[in-house]
Amino acid sequence: MDWIIPSDSKCYELDRALLKLKTIFWAQNPRIKNIAVGDIVYIYETPLNKKAEGRIGWKCKVLVVKASYEESKSIDDSEFDHDDKSKHADSYIKITALGNDLGKYDEESRKKLSLNELRNNGLKSNLQGAERVKPQLLKYISSFEVHKLD
Repeated sequence: MDWIIPSDSKCYELDRALLKLKTIFWAQNPRIKNIAVGDIVYIYETPLNKKAEGRIGWKCKVLVVKASYEESKSIDDSEFDHDDKSKHADSYIKITALGNDLGKYDEESRKKLSLNELRNNGLKSNLQGAERVKPQLLKYISSFEVHKLD
């Protein structure tokens, strides 16, 4: 399954975290209780600047589901986490930026993966929480390549 998960840039510096660590833990809120190992997660980044538009910036794969808070601390991302792991969520997923030819979308692709463009291609919500990606939207998102992580 494919999911879009929003990330608040004020709470977590996703770009810096994934560029440095490649793999992170993410709070597994009730909206993604059915997420499974092997699922793909597109991370929608909300901007720091309210005038800027949010957009999908990363394509990741789920490695672990229902991890404990203690397990989540096995990856030290404290320098990027300004919300202390979502105030100790009940469980976490472990995700990794896809390697080889996958991972981070370039700036041009990110512009085409903005909220307005996503809406023009099948998104029905405001991405206030995680949700499954419908086939029409997945076809659009899949048309963009992501770059290698060094």
